[in-house]
Amino acid sequence: MSSNKKKTPTEISQTVNSPPSGGALTGIPEKNRLFIPVLLSIVAIPLLVHLVIIDVNPDEAPLIGLATYGDFFSQSKAFLLLIVILLILVFGVFFRKTLFRKTDRIPLVYLIASGVFILFTLLSAVFSEYRSIAFWGVHDRAEGAVILCCYIILFLYSFSACRTEKDTRHLIIALGIATVISSVIGFFQYIGHDLLFTNFGKALVISPWDYDKVTDLSSMSESGRLYGTFYHWNYAGSFAAITVPIFMVLALNAKSWHSRILLGCVTLTALWILIGSTSRAGLIGVAVAFIFGLIVFAKIIIKHWKASLSCVAIVLVAIIGLNITSNGQLFARIPTLFSDIVSVFQDSEQTDYLSKLPVKDVSAQNNTAVIVTQNNDVLKATLNKDSFVFKDGNGQDVVMEQKDGAYRTTDKRFQKFSFNLVAMGLKSNSLGLSVNIDNQPQFFFRIGSDLKLQLTNSTGTVDIDSLESPPSVGFAGKERIGSARGYIWSRSIPMIPDNLLLGSGPDTFVLNFPQNDLLGKYWAYGTTNMLVDKPHNLYLQILLGEGGIALLAFLTIVLLYLFDSIRLYALKRTYRPNEILASAICLGVIGYLGAGLFNDSVVSVAPVFWILLGVGIALNLKNRKEQLKDLSQKS
Repeated sequence: MSSNKKKTPTEISQTVNSPPSGGALTGIPEKNRLFIPVLLSIVAIPLLVHLVIIDVNPDEAPLIGLATYGDFFSQSKAFLLLIVILLILVFGVFFRKTLFRKTDRIPLVYLIASGVFILFTLLSAVFSEYRSIAFWGVHDRAEGAVILCCYIILFLYSFSACRTEKDTRHLIIALGIATVISSVIGFFQYIGHDLLFTNFGKALVISPWDYDKVTDLSSMSESGRLYGTFYHWNYAGSFAAITVPIFMVLALNAKSWHSRILLGCVTLTALWILIGSTSRAGLIGVAVAFIFGLIVFAKIIIKHWKASLSCVAIVLVAIIGLNITSNGQLFARIPTLFSDIVSVFQDSEQTDYLSKLPVKDVSAQNNTAVIVTQNNDVLKATLNKDSFVFKDGNGQDVVMEQKDGAYRTTDKRFQKFSFNLVAMGLKSNSLGLSVNIDNQPQFFFRIGSDLKLQLTNSTGTVDIDSLESPPSVGFAGKERIGSARGYIWSRSIPMIPDNLLLGSGPDTFVLNFPQNDLLGKYWAYGTTNMLVDKPHNLYLQILLGEGGIALLAFLTIVLLYLFDSIRLYALKRTYRPNEILASAICLGVIGYLGAGLFNDSVVSVAPVFWILLGVGIALNLKNRKEQLKDLSQKS
């Protein structure tokens, strides 16, 4: 019999627990007490939803057109993370002898890479043009340098605090609780009844002193899609990309039927989050993890191929059944994923997207708005004291009728266009002109006290001098792929040279992206009224925010961990329980990194990733010791 099958003593049996002290932690061994902040983070941070009303930073307010903002999903989670870090510092003081034992220290390369990441994250914030935002984050993300440093502290602490099998068991239980609760909330969102915004839910997520400040509250979800407690369905997909591989591997390798059924049910709830979110990034993350899983467990899969096929069949039947029940809504976005992949490798016939738009140019000339159509027809709207006068490029009158507050014409050259007056400004106390195309507001002019017009954004808070297209690299004619990720990446890549060393500062992407590219947005999104606030790519996010050296440090940490994990666990014939768990966590980390090709870091999910990464490294060190012990016994 192979020595791998021998039952090894657990960490718990090898440890002598110190006598319990008084207080709330009485009866919990000191080594397990250390893991309490980790468990709190992995359950409470993803699930926490609470209204925080903040004053928007003056640098950001003109972009979003708001002076104050009510956030449910990021500010509260970031605040809780800060509390956890304070708790970790307290634990570090009181349990320093146990926490920093020489035999359990993290490998030096991880410490160096973590230190480099923190250093360059802080430097990027210090030298950022938008220093306050770079340290504390934008209004609805709250992922500035302070929170990024908290991630690293949480990562290092998770490694150091993971001491016993009891810790890892509690970790899986905590992650399972977060998964199940999120899936239940997501189910009601999916059927159009968001529990977070029922009267009971509001009582939980809104403090009594803020009730009178909330006048219009509606769910962020739409029927047939869920976001759980993660702020957006894309991030629900990132969470599922972590949890689906982990619980699936644990369920398939569980020793008892009781454990297998329980873990199988949690796996199905994680799959529900994945499919119900319709997040294609999450699907890609799970697919990448699945491929790596086939490689890691290839020998076991081949040996037990009948059981493997049966498990796959059960999962497929469950998913197909859910899709039939939902009238095909679960799989609605999957075909577009494949079409986007195919289109990346095809030559585009629409590289000159500007020629496909109904307008060629929009500008202001004193008190006149000038619109040039794709056919070179010119429409001029001149503001007099009490009304507008409309003429074409030849000075001929264009007859407009005012109906329902909008000016419209039957002139075939300009039938797509209509005009109406709108309120503008952070307090909606100024007047503007909206130019609508097919009844959708697309271009805006602020009306000055001297009746001069200024092309501006939809809130009238950012002046736009011209509609010249910014620099772009790649994705010509393919800007719409991946829900306009092609557009975002094509405009983000030219920003790299200026941010290669230090970046522009964490969470400042929204302030540096060419938001005035109205024609590009019109082509990519079908509207100009879109604020691009993130690059939709984890690695591009780090590169542009914290710089190339910080990205290199991050990649060093994750790639060393992945290479180490594959070397330890790939193509084994038998696995200890700890090796199964370590392999599952590795695939969860891979799932998150795979989803990161299309999603960003966000405080709703990132703490889970960093915790698992730290625990994964700790398990690798323990499992390597066990493997070396086996080799020495054999020799």
